[in-house]
Amino acid sequence: MSKYSFEFKLKLVKEYMEGETGGYKAVAKKYDVINYGLIRYWVNDYEKYGEDGLKRKSTKTFYSGEFKVRVLQYRQYHNCSYREAANHFGISNQATIANWQRKYLDEGFEGLNKSIGRPSTMSKNKKEKDTLNLTKSEKEELIELREENEFLRASLAYEKKLKALIHEREQKTRKKRK
Repeated sequence: MSKYSFEFKLKLVKEYMEGETGGYKAVAKKYDVINYGLIRYWVNDYEKYGEDGLKRKSTKTFYSGEFKVRVLQYRQYHNCSYREAANHFGISNQATIANWQRKYLDEGFEGLNKSIGRPSTMSKNKKEKDTLNLTKSEKEELIELREENEFLRASLAYEKKLKALIHEREQKTRKKRK
């Protein structure tokens, strides 16, 4: 259950938008909200989605790995914040994108495709049994595919590092211009 009710959030958002109390911190202090950043999120959600943005979501949204990569690419291409990217794609929590970014940098595309929760032991045992029944040509093909996969991972890592170096060089040249 949410700590703050819909009515409470709406009241604070409207009070902030009327501008009588002051900024986020003043509204938070007046109503004993410890984290004034919450009010900023509520105002943003209200501006983007109306009153529905303040209501608690009852279901969890699942996103494909391709969608996650598209969001991260959009953010990088447009050089925008997590909040701006979340608003553009209709993602309610900007921290979701920050988590995707961290996973992508740590583990690559595979990190974005991992399922949430404990892996099933049934599927692990089934995979082991399936690999035992492979023919010789299937095993050779599997080895080739694994090698190709490893090569592709290395080339992606190289490309990612190259982009980071280019970005760093661009940042340095921008600073020199100023």
